Amino acid sequence: MSLLFNIHGKVISTVRKTSLILTILTLLILTACGPAAGPVPVTTNPADTATEAATPAPPDELTHIDLGVGFVPNVQFAPFYVAQARGFYAEEGLDVALEYGFENDFVALTAQGDRQFAVASGDQVILARAQRLPVVYVMKWYQRFPVAVMALAESGIDSPKDLEGHSVGIPGLFGASYVAWQALVYATGLDDTTIRLESIGFTQAEAISQGQVDAAVVYIANEPVQLTQAGKEVTVIEVSDYMDLVANGLITNETLIRDNPDLVRRMVRASLRGLEYTIAHPDEAFAIARQFVPEITDDDAPVQRAVLDASIPLWRSDQLGVSDPQAWADSVTFMVATGLIESSVDVESLYTNEFMGE
Repeated sequence: MSLLFNIHGKVISTVRKTSLILTILTLLILTACGPAAGPVPVTTNPADTATEAATPAPPDELTHIDLGVGFVPNVQFAPFYVAQARGFYAEEGLDVALEYGFENDFVALTAQGDRQFAVASGDQVILARAQRLPVVYVMKWYQRFPVAVMALAESGIDSPKDLEGHSVGIPGLFGASYVAWQALVYATGLDDTTIRLESIGFTQAEAISQGQVDAAVVYIANEPVQLTQAGKEVTVIEVSDYMDLVANGLITNETLIRDNPDLVRRMVRASLRGLEYTIAHPDEAFAIARQFVPEITDDDAPVQRAVLDASIPLWRSDQLGVSDPQAWADSVTFMVATGLIESSVDVESLYTNEFMGE
């Protein structure tokens, strides 16, 4: 799952229905809301966005990195924009360009060695490893899975159990929303036969406001922000309160870890600096993000800033970047139990913490 918003706050799902993802990954050797072929990714690396605070000139020879982050430029990628603009990548001898496209493309390209790094969610790494694709998660970005079930406060829906007997809207039976819904049902023992799960596309805020559904599966930093900004009081049931699914992080491949661990170490170190700086300096981070996402107009800025403010708590941790082995084990167990993968995978092959704290 890659948490993707367009510049107007609409969410673009990045994990397709499992069977289709598995087929695409097989053909190519993981966000997507369309076929794997997708649009040609757009690359940006605006050197002129560096702030005055950027440190001394980088080495003459920089290693070029194309980092696949998601479908479109967005404020959610502020930590990577900050790492570019503040010169953190350059200080590590790296020339990093952000590349936009489909997550499943980037996972497959990284597995093949055609890209050194990409951003992907834990469930996509598990799916890829189940298909024997040698990708490895090397830096945790999102500390909490960013999907929830939202209802109007006046509905009286305050807990998962309260959803029984009600209608729940979901973009479709695919993607991060569907994975999260299955995880909530699995972890809480919900009797989902009493729940009317309705495919409503990416209209969750409107559907709830207009009473089309009683609740909806949403992204924590998107639809709740929209309705709150519109003056409505909402209840948000976060999936991460019931199951610690592994969310987005930085991935690479086994070959790069083996042959050039120093490159991985430098990439992780600079990316973590960007993340840490964004959390500590959200005003500056938002200003930098606007340089990278010029589509954010002055009218859009308050909502987009609220999206950033809602995202930061999902990133914050006393141990930035560190993976929890139990979260990976629980994610695998859940995906096997619900049929998202046919058989278990070696949990230790999915991630590494060896590049932390250096």
